[in-house]
Amino acid sequence: MAEEEKRLSEEEFVVEAIKKLRKDPFRGIHSVYSGFNEAFRKYFNANPVEATNRLAAEGKIETRPVKGGMMLFLPGEAPKRPSAEEIIQLILEVGGRSFTEEEFVIGGIKKLRKEPYKGIHSVFSGFNDAFRKHFNKDPIEFTGKMVLEGKIEIIPLKSGKGVMLYLPGEGPRGRKTEEALKKILG
Repeated sequence: MAEEEKRLSEEEFVVEAIKKLRKDPFRGIHSVYSGFNEAFRKYFNANPVEATNRLAAEGKIETRPVKGGMMLFLPGEAPKRPSAEEIIQLILEVGGRSFTEEEFVIGGIKKLRKEPYKGIHSVFSGFNDAFRKHFNKDPIEFTGKMVLEGKIEIIPLKSGKGVMLYLPGEGPRGRKTEEALKKILG
């Protein structure tokens, strides 16, 4: 008679999933694309989002929001997020000079984007928090005005959390856009 297999606790399951599903050189796993969420549901018949949120709040794992889900990391292995103050210093980078809100937005896009990307995520980059802290104003309202004036471009995200900010002419152009322009312009 075979001994019954020992069931893992939720914490053990999540830690093992992170260790065994991550691919070098990455330190974390995507909750959806790695298959973690479905495996968790099947094993526990429970909601993986509630469990991972609880484990993160307890400090057993770390999480970072990403497109389509959440990245899960072992404690101490998640990428460090710069504070709003660090982002402000990075954007301003010149001591003693005051920046206008517009200069801050344009400087933020230039300084916070990571090659090869031309834009920044307004929330995940930390831009919105830094703008709010530095100017005590709503970054969404201000960037919206800049879009209407043609000074920046934004692309809304399907997740509804934040937008992508681009300098004029640097936002992505879909194939349909290019096809439509060819048809319209000859």
